[in-house]
Amino acid sequence: MTRKVFTNTRERWRQHNVNTAFAELRKLIPTHPPEKKLSKNEILRLAMRYINFLVQVLEKQSPASSPSSTALLTLLRDNMEQLHSPPQPWTLISDTELPSPGSSCDSSEAW
Repeated sequence: MTRKVFTNTRERWRQHNVNTAFAELRKLIPTHPPEKKLSKNEILRLAMRYINFLVQVLEKQSPASSPSSTALLTLLRDNMEQLHSPPQPWTLISDTELPSPGSSCDSSEAW
């Protein structure tokens, strides 16, 4: 019984962190109307489109860009290409590598 309670608590903590991360990401995505309710799937897809848009804006604004902005654009392009490439196998990590619900670790560090 105690293990079941612990497992339920850990799952609620994990789900809370996921929901918090989606809420923060949602604040950064422009939509009309701004208060429109979006699913997690829609949030992720809109975030990808918005990042692509921002990369295109940066590319058009600075054709002869500095080395640091070129590196940033390359990083963004590579990351977007990885999102569209076939998925890589997941790497499993143990529960001991993540902060537990009762730990003093700031939850933002877990992400």
